[in-house]
Amino acid sequence: MWSKNMMLLASVLIVLAACAAKVGGSAPPPVDNPDQAAANALVTLQKLVTEANYKDLGFDSVDQVNRAVLAVPMPVFEIGLDRIRSYQPGQDVNSLLTPSMETIYPVTVDGQTKSSVTVVKKASGYLPASFGNAAVVVALSRYRGNRPEESFAVHIPVPNMYFLGTRTADRLMLTPVIESSQLPLRVGVAVPAEEVIQAIVPLVQEYNGLPI
Repeated sequence: MWSKNMMLLASVLIVLAACAAKVGGSAPPPVDNPDQAAANALVTLQKLVTEANYKDLGFDSVDQVNRAVLAVPMPVFEIGLDRIRSYQPGQDVNSLLTPSMETIYPVTVDGQTKSSVTVVKKASGYLPASFGNAAVVVALSRYRGNRPEESFAVHIPVPNMYFLGTRTADRLMLTPVIESSQLPLRVGVAVPAEEVIQAIVPLVQEYNGLPI
């Protein structure tokens, strides 16, 4: 069974597929700078928002998107299943992180996170990868604190969760941003990354490969 996050993402992709035909050839071309790609993506997002889909894309009204601005970006890291399966207690958890080609740019309105644009690095340059994903990005933004430039997103495919990553005295800390009944972790409470991995290892070992 798909998780709530996966269903939300699927609904956004359906919305985007429907909007793509309307936007047509106006999709922004690859550029050399990720910030410029994000700025171009925000313009595209503003064109995509309609009365039919503004809630799916995270906004409270159609007009709200006209006041949208980009916030400090979040690099995305992955921790793959193979690395979790082979994890040994005492191992440096930083070695589990794999940099993603994607960067999330939260989209804010009047200082509140509402949506996002995600930029991906390709051989041809930086391009928009996705729009919306509001529930996850709002949750990540909630716990970034006063130094958002020092935080990053960490995605772990089982149990399909995003964590806010930070470093304290060179120690990797992960903050769960969405509640999961599968893990003994509290939303919004940063814990050492090794504790998170140790809690996830049994889930990965039991994972049957089916969609979550």
